[in-house]
Amino acid sequence: MRAIFQRIQKWRSPQLNEGQTVNQIQSNSIKEPTMRAIVNGKLVNLPNGATVEELRAKLPEIGNDDVMEEGFGGTKPLKENEALKEGSKVWTVPKIVKGAYQVCM
Repeated sequence: MRAIFQRIQKWRSPQLNEGQTVNQIQSNSIKEPTMRAIVNGKLVNLPNGATVEELRAKLPEIGNDDVMEEGFGGTKPLKENEALKEGSKVWTVPKIVKGAYQVCM
């Protein structure tokens, strides 16, 4: 009998306190829905419907680079307000500045 009671103790939710209701427990455990995308070869968690602008805010190393999305028809540049899709493969390409030629000796 004692072994059965100990098993029940293990199964019981650790979040359940005597003063909490079920709705309070559920609201504490709900997380923001996220999606995953591959950015420059790294798997990144982003909020659903994240735009390129939000991606720049989350990953400051991207900076002002052009953001390209890889798809079945090839790669295409994304605009700042375009939303990323679940599982999309995204690459960043540094902008080319014309006339900025530096000679290293």
